Amino acid sequence: MELLEKLRLDAGESINLRDDLSAGTNVLLHFVLLGGLAWGSGQPFLFPSLGPSAYLLATGEKPRAEGSYHVIGGHAIAAVCGLVTYLVFADGLVAVDVFEQGAPFSSDVGFLVLSGTVAMVLTTIGMLWTDTNHPAACATTLIVALGLMSTVLEVIIIVASVILLVWFHGLIVERVQDLFGVEPNDPR
Repeated sequence: MELLEKLRLDAGESINLRDDLSAGTNVLLHFVLLGGLAWGSGQPFLFPSLGPSAYLLATGEKPRAEGSYHVIGGHAIAAVCGLVTYLVFADGLVAVDVFEQGAPFSSDVGFLVLSGTVAMVLTTIGMLWTDTNHPAACATTLIVALGLMSTVLEVIIIVASVILLVWFHGLIVERVQDLFGVEPNDPR
């Protein structure tokens, strides 16, 4: 009985094992494709901000932020804003290397902070102006603006990965959901 109590989310709601396993299965399907592409090509078809996007698609949560227009548009705006600010403010710097030095008030850290901050502002305004509200894209803009994936090729791969994620979701994942009944009923 104690285990069941730990599974309670609040006084009247429990975890829906079927829905949760369905969402996990859907995420698995998304990442098999992109993980295979990354492994087979040696290119970064998997990156951190793709995870929240796959989650939203897999669970059907928050329709305003999970539709293809929002997911693709948000990441595209974020990638471009991140690349522009990176090239203007921090070209050649990589956050991992710069922060490893641990130098307080370093000009390199300052340039990366400026790049990330301006990228976030531009991405926020760009998504609001285009109604492509997709919060996961804010991580994309930081990934690019901080020098983690900041070449034109990597930005193209980011956008291509997102397009493939959305395409695969519509073509395969939704069909698997219908065929095997693995679409979450209540994504919470």
